[in-house]
Amino acid sequence: MVGSSLLASGVAFEMVSRSDSKVKAEIADWQDGYVFSIGVLPDGPAVSFMKRGDQICYLGKGYKNPQLRFLFKSLDSALLVLTGQIGSHIASAQHRTIVHGNLAEAMQVSRVMNIVQTYLYPAFVLKKTMKRPAKLTSAQLLLKAWVIATLPVGMLANIGK
Repeated sequence: MVGSSLLASGVAFEMVSRSDSKVKAEIADWQDGYVFSIGVLPDGPAVSFMKRGDQICYLGKGYKNPQLRFLFKSLDSALLVLTGQIGSHIASAQHRTIVHGNLAEAMQVSRVMNIVQTYLYPAFVLKKTMKRPAKLTSAQLLLKAWVIATLPVGMLANIGK
């Protein structure tokens, strides 16, 4: 379940970063080739991402020599966040996560993760998991519909990575 949720997040990161101006603005100062990973301790699933140009690319399962690791302390903690039961800020406050790397960079990744979750979850889930869910414009609502509609195809295309 966590592996599938991480795969969905990985595909969504890539899809949203191509089109969302907030994500593009957040990652604009990141060094090209910057790699970060999201995973589960001790030996749970993980996914890696790389900034290429002005977007985030999903590299696949496992750790691909990341400069930053955003780690959940257990499968239960990961499931709570990845299934929209709690927000990432709550998981951090409850000490359910660990960061290996630069804390400022981890905050940037966390902000991007929150933007991506805005496109993955319905409004009633976002109200529960975020302090102040973003109000989406009509263009962003269309992007959200596109992400949700094409996510299964993207997951199938990336399942072997």
